[in-house]
Amino acid sequence: MTKLLDSYTFEAKKIVYYSVTVGANNKTEARRIASNFEHCQHYEEVEYAECDEYKVGKLLESTDEKACESIRRGLK
Repeated sequence: MTKLLDSYTFEAKKIVYYSVTVGANNKTEARRIASNFEHCQHYEEVEYAECDEYKVGKLLESTDEKACESIRRGLK
């Protein structure tokens, strides 16, 4: 009989990239303005790109006993 695979649940972080057109006197000023999404979202030029990036974060839970021990140690 085949052993079932252990399951592992991770926290994942989503990084969203967006494009925005801003008016500025130079590149430094433009980068500063574009970096402020709260400011930029008030303008219709802000568009979310379809290229979201996901990164694996810390392990939250698992059916693997060794992994669970690691999680419990991390909580102390």
